[in-house]
Amino acid sequence: MEIERRCLAFEECPDAELTIETRANGTQVLAGYAAVYNRFSLPLREGGSQFREIILPGAFDKILNRQRGKSDVVALLNHDANLILGRTSSGTLELSSDEKGLRYVVTPPDTQVGRDTLELVRRRDLRGSSFAFAVDVGKGERWTSDEQGAVREIREVSLLADVSVVLTPAYPASSVTVAQRSYEAWLASQETPNPAGQAVCSRSALRGVAAAWSAILRLKHV
Repeated sequence: MEIERRCLAFEECPDAELTIETRANGTQVLAGYAAVYNRFSLPLREGGSQFREIILPGAFDKILNRQRGKSDVVALLNHDANLILGRTSSGTLELSSDEKGLRYVVTPPDTQVGRDTLELVRRRDLRGSSFAFAVDVGKGERWTSDEQGAVREIREVSLLADVSVVLTPAYPASSVTVAQRSYEAWLASQETPNPAGQAVCSRSALRGVAAAWSAILRLKHV
């Protein structure tokens, strides 16, 4: 299962920008959305073609229920495994899915990276979020198209590896190789003739020819 990464462009969704919240005990936490529902991405491009993506509501529900208490999701800085901010197994990372999207709350450690991250978010030098995930091709996604081109609908995430505070959140900078291969397969399926459809067309054509000959014979006997 190959991992994909997507960044949330805060210019497109300013209400999902990272914020600092203070808990009742005085602890400061980072809160934000790693992904939002029902919002088209900026165009994703890999090779010579491009498409847009949209995450449907509830895409994270099953994986959050499946991973709760069984596996670990980490919060990182810029997807760097050496710069850890929290994790679900220790209770320092909380994940939830609401009407807006995938929300996370992380309690940064009292370390250099934790203090620096809080300060950079406070100064708004760090503003966005990202997530690393995997989708079962053909099951968790669906390809459609509209007047602006191809659209990949993410319906069910099969793996959530991490959420990340990122410096430059922008969809065009995301890794889309996996999605590109799925897109090319979908394009190929659109171009492949449907044998059943061909058979129906052939039968219709034969019926048409038979009807024409029958009409000709009737005219000869008039």
